[in-house]
Amino acid sequence: MSYAIDSTCSERRSRGRFLAWAAPVFGLLWLAAPAAAFGSTDPSAWEVALVAAALPGFAYLFLTVAMTQRPPVVPVLAMAALAVALTLAAQDSFALMFVWTAAAAGVRLSGRANAIAVAAITALAAATLALTDPETAVFWGFTSAVAGTGTLWLLIGGLMRSNQELRAARAELADQAVAEERLRVARDLHDLLGHDLSLIALKADLAGKLLPGRVDDARTEVGDIGALTRSALTQVRHVVDGYRRPTLAGELAGARVALAAVGVELRVDGPSAELDPDTDSVLAWAVREGVTNVIRHSGASRLDVTVTPGPESTRLEIADDGRGIASGRSPSRGHGLTGVRERAESIGGTVEAGEGPSGGFRLKVSVPASAAAA
Repeated sequence: MSYAIDSTCSERRSRGRFLAWAAPVFGLLWLAAPAAAFGSTDPSAWEVALVAAALPGFAYLFLTVAMTQRPPVVPVLAMAALAVALTLAAQDSFALMFVWTAAAAGVRLSGRANAIAVAAITALAAATLALTDPETAVFWGFTSAVAGTGTLWLLIGGLMRSNQELRAARAELADQAVAEERLRVARDLHDLLGHDLSLIALKADLAGKLLPGRVDDARTEVGDIGALTRSALTQVRHVVDGYRRPTLAGELAGARVALAAVGVELRVDGPSAELDPDTDSVLAWAVREGVTNVIRHSGASRLDVTVTPGPESTRLEIADDGRGIASGRSPSRGHGLTGVRERAESIGGTVEAGEGPSGGFRLKVSVPASAAAA
């Protein structure tokens, strides 16, 4: 499949390069018309030498402007000079060269320079033709062709530059989306693994203390470690696949088991009614972060979780009776709280973290009812 996609892209690039070269080369074939008309006039030897030298030079300059990224000003000026020379010295049919000069200036110059260049080349073509004293139809035909073709390629050049800017903007947005997705995955992995690995470490320490005197109890703790490890691996796979959406009920049930293992009492106060999926997920992540903080840092003996649905907002409060915030430490720091805040703000909610009224640490999350309904 990958080989087929690469082959298709390669074929498209090859076809694009062929068309990019074929269009200007095919256009230059129109110069055969004034060359044939010139040959039918029985020109002198020096006129033939002039045309033979000037036409390949003009073609080279045109392809340089059309097919490369070199500065176009000098080649365009040289093309205009050759067009003037052949129109005055050889035949007025070579005024067709002004058409390609105007087209090259219109497509490659940008800003106001392209419009000024097309107008100047049109005026130069008209002045040169006036010196050859052609028929009125010839004069206006060539002048109109220069002005019309130059204006057309001026517009085409603007579209080409706009497409380049759009492609660049699309590539930048794609890079930004990739960066945001990496941050999301990193945040979710931190929140998932931080909780489970903390509990695994605690159970490993407990199993070590139980040995060698209480082998059966140590075996139970080791079994729990294996189950937690498998659960963590499963959750990581879900996060990478983008499928996992934790639930408040599931996190509270897991929190009760995890806290009981470290001797912390969990008290839950709130209705059993189902919440909006987005709200439920945000509150579930908040419970996970709060429980992780209690297990790691707080030294608490009790954790209270209160859920308060309301007509305007749904609020979650998590408070423990532990040590609270260490001196000099900001309650807003840490990847876990940052992740909770980002998730809440994504649906219009707010997060407050700090010391509780009776000490300990308190985390408050509020989600507007309108956001939940949306």
